[in-house]
Amino acid sequence: MLEYSAIGNLSGNVQENNVIYFLYRHAQLFHERIALCWVTGEEIMKWNGTDDLRHESINYGDFVHAISSIAGGLKNIGIAKGDRVIIFVPLSLELYLSMFAVQQIGAIAVFLDSWARRDQLGVSARIVEPKAMISFEKAFELCAAVPELSEIPLKIIVGHHEKQYHARLSELRQNGNECAIEPVESNDTALITFTTGSSGVPKGANRTHRFLAAQHRALDKDIPYNETDIDLPVFPIFSLNNIAGGVTTILPAIDLAAPSDRDASIIVNQIFSRQVRCCTVSPSIFVKIAEYCRSNNIVLTTLRRVVTGGAPVSKDNVRDFKAIVPTAEILVLYGSTEVEPIGHIEANEMLQDKSEREGVNVGRISEDLDYKFIKISRKNVELGEKGWQEWEAEKGKAGELVVSGAHVCENYYNNPDAFRSTKIKEANGKIWHRTGDVGILDEQGRLWLVGRVHNTIIRANDYLFPIHAEILLKRLDFVRQAAFLGIDDVHLGEKTCAIFSLKWDFKSEDVERYAAAIMRLFKENKIPLDEVRMVKEIPMDPRHHSKVEYSKLREILTQNA
Repeated sequence: MLEYSAIGNLSGNVQENNVIYFLYRHAQLFHERIALCWVTGEEIMKWNGTDDLRHESINYGDFVHAISSIAGGLKNIGIAKGDRVIIFVPLSLELYLSMFAVQQIGAIAVFLDSWARRDQLGVSARIVEPKAMISFEKAFELCAAVPELSEIPLKIIVGHHEKQYHARLSELRQNGNECAIEPVESNDTALITFTTGSSGVPKGANRTHRFLAAQHRALDKDIPYNETDIDLPVFPIFSLNNIAGGVTTILPAIDLAAPSDRDASIIVNQIFSRQVRCCTVSPSIFVKIAEYCRSNNIVLTTLRRVVTGGAPVSKDNVRDFKAIVPTAEILVLYGSTEVEPIGHIEANEMLQDKSEREGVNVGRISEDLDYKFIKISRKNVELGEKGWQEWEAEKGKAGELVVSGAHVCENYYNNPDAFRSTKIKEANGKIWHRTGDVGILDEQGRLWLVGRVHNTIIRANDYLFPIHAEILLKRLDFVRQAAFLGIDDVHLGEKTCAIFSLKWDFKSEDVERYAAAIMRLFKENKIPLDEVRMVKEIPMDPRHHSKVEYSKLREILTQNA
């Protein structure tokens, strides 16, 4: 049997480069081990809030059999190696069956964000020129108004439907003839995932078979699993990592695109009912679970490890969660769509650190990555005759982190403009990714993040960053959401503005008292503050609901000025 470390890394056009090979290896080694568990929509709708949620499951052997049958069915209806197939399906068994079946035949799975605007969906489809789309009827109805999606040649339906489509996923699973793994080159594209970024223009991260295998191995080094682990990942990408690692994965029974007051109680119920050992959650869910458990005197005794990341996580957040998992390891993972992981830190180290530095400590940068810090610039970076000399940040000063390595996504599908704005290419061909994050290393070699390049405030020629200020704001008892940003000013270049939304049990009439408290807080911490504004809601990113959407917030402030 092929060595685990060789999958996706071989030369030539071979089956073992196809990332689906991870699954076939697992099916051979432990056919009966449960691969996925999930809760049906009907079960959630009738749930009384207290009884154990009933889960359905599939083992690795049956999982591979179902994938192979669907793969054979896809080939029969004309989908071939290299074809792009949009998969617009909620987090479910069908999502993973579809994705892996597409990859098995050497086609390219394309994920679109369910929260993207219609024009963004159209741009995404135009970039990849899909041959097929796998989705459910409501989504096809939504996409009927998007020409690039409505004109896709082959439409495959998931679930109940009333209209006619080219094929049904359930029938492909039942009637498809199993097929062999399609040989691929290691740098052939396996998966395209779209990210909108600060500009709002969709960028399709080009995830090759080699990149996905390298990413899995990098994650496995930082957050290794053992054979008895059962994992509940509330990040879809971590489901791929779990499946590649051969552990049992519990799919979260919540709608990731539409947060609900019941989310924390559902996740906690799944943790106990399925004896979950590991959990990966976004910062917003991390905070909600801590609040829910603290309010209900719940201690999560089954967990041995919790991982969070995707947005800044403060000591306060970690301290609150540690109280409900006193014996579990808590890891704060730092990464991005293009590079996961970049670094991580364990909660105890984070809490014991008494440094009064600006920003958030995210630990040591992955040993599999090369890294540099460059001067803060919103322009494209091209290396000239002086190479890095003209771009590297002064030692001891904050700069934008750039990284290079095997698990760094090197380009975007059919998007040279995105490459130019986010990548740096050396003369020898080495590709560096601009993270967009501004940070600095401390004396122990740990990375502190202070903000984003596009959110850096330039006030009277001084650089100011939002993360530290926002952490301080969130400590105030009346603050529910917080933001610190720059607004154009004729005298200062940008003036600083502290924005907050109010917790539900505080009176909005006391806004002058709240503003005075914020002004005192910033003065005590020597942070220049020119204005304080209260808003009903601060717009957050639609993907994880953990990051402030500063451009939208500026629009709101301008309209209400």
